[in-house]
Amino acid sequence: MPLCSDYSAYIFDCDGVIFDSNDLKIKAMKSALEEQFSESSLIESCISYFSENFGMSRFHHISYFLDEIFDIDSSLKLEIEKKILNSFSLRVKHLYHSADLTPGFMQFLNNCNGRKYVASGSEQKELRTVFNERKIDHYFDGIFGSPTPKSDLINFILKKDCSKDIVMIGDAESDMLAAQKNDIDFVFYSPYSNVKTRMNDYCRLYKYKIIYDFKLEV
Repeated sequence: MPLCSDYSAYIFDCDGVIFDSNDLKIKAMKSALEEQFSESSLIESCISYFSENFGMSRFHHISYFLDEIFDIDSSLKLEIEKKILNSFSLRVKHLYHSADLTPGFMQFLNNCNGRKYVASGSEQKELRTVFNERKIDHYFDGIFGSPTPKSDLINFILKKDCSKDIVMIGDAESDMLAAQKNDIDFVFYSPYSNVKTRMNDYCRLYKYKIIYDFKLEV
């Protein structure tokens, strides 16, 4: 049976699931860091962490970069953090307008009879603006993002929806962990994931379904 017939409600991650935007976001973060720092090896360490922990909020990532990688003095951290956040946010707004929807996603969405939500590590207001401007917001019963952690977003959706038959579709470990914390099904969308090997291992371990093409799930 196709996945679009299996559930009464669906929660989608955004980057790498709805939009082919993972690589674009990585480039945007690298550029934002390069505006503030010149140490290429430290920037690469940040980008490696960012890529391998996709799905967590930009607020978490930038705080981690400054505390754990650059070891910025606390008196300077707030100002630098603000500059990186502003630069990254401006770049992300532009990239979402050029990012393609993942192949077959709209066909899949149109064939899902269940309620549909977005739970993303992207900033919530920015996310809602982009979905409105791309004219796809009306497909969803709710669009939610950071700084609220993804597991809390899913918990809020579960309370709002009151459905026991719900699935999280994501491409990162943070999506899987958020689904596990809320005791709902998880499906791994593989094509654009930054951590395919790790996620494939998890899927074998926990017997999660893997999507390779949304068109095959209609």
